[in-house]
Amino acid sequence: MIGPYSGKEALRKKPKNENRLSVDAAKLNMGNTYSSPPEYYYDIEFTCVDCGIEQIWTAAQQKRWYEEAGGYFFAVAIRCRTCRQKERDRKKEARKTHLEGLQNKVATLK
Repeated sequence: MIGPYSGKEALRKKPKNENRLSVDAAKLNMGNTYSSPPEYYYDIEFTCVDCGIEQIWTAAQQKRWYEEAGGYFFAVAIRCRTCRQKERDRKKEARKTHLEGLQNKVATLK
C-alpha cells in the first residue's frame, strides 16, 4: 500500500469522523501489554484485503467486538462482511475435507 501509512498503520487508518463511543476498559482483552486503552471508539475506514472495497468499521461494531465478544484489542477489521462469510465458508469446507481424509486414512489402516 502506497501512502502515508504502512504496515499495521495502513490497516487502522485515522478516524473518519467524530462519531465516537466511550470505552469500558474493564471489559477489554488487552493481552499482556503496557499500553493503555483509548478513551473512545471512532469510526475507522479500512480497505477489505480480499475485494478491495472501502469499508467503515463503526464505533458501535468495535464496541461490540472488543467488549461483548471479547475480541483481542489489537485486532482490526480487514475484511468486509461478504468476504468474512466467504472466508468462513472456505475454512468450513477445508475442515470438512481434512476430517474426511483422516477418516479415510483410519479406515484403510484397519
